[in-house]
Amino acid sequence: MKLKNMNLNKDWDAWCDRGGKHGVVNKRRAAMDCRDKAGKIRGYYSDLVLNPKKEQTHSLYPSIDHVNPRDNSDIKVEARVFNDMKSHLTEKEFWLVIDHLYSVGRAKNKIKNSMPRRLSPSWRPRKNY
Repeated sequence: MKLKNMNLNKDWDAWCDRGGKHGVVNKRRAAMDCRDKAGKIRGYYSDLVLNPKKEQTHSLYPSIDHVNPRDNSDIKVEARVFNDMKSHLTEKEFWLVIDHLYSVGRAKNKIKNSMPRRLSPSWRPRKNY
């Protein structure tokens, strides 16, 4: 995929252009891989809409996740809070923990017995880094 075919808005362009150890091209590819039909960049695991204009210390600030730790080009975009959790776990372990937390939440009546739901677009954690 050529850079000129990777149309991102100016905020995502600026985020990608910072490069860092992942490089501009890889970051653009990761952002494009996580773009939905409406053109919004969503977290690879969380499916939350990400915003590169947030403070870098914000828990929902976009970060790079290595889907395959052995392949530096196999990267996606995810919110920092989920990426940090995923950094300590394999993908299988990550989903096992998510499943466990859901089960515990149901058992403790913190998650109601209702249809599955998504977080509202305005959701954000109370604390950030």
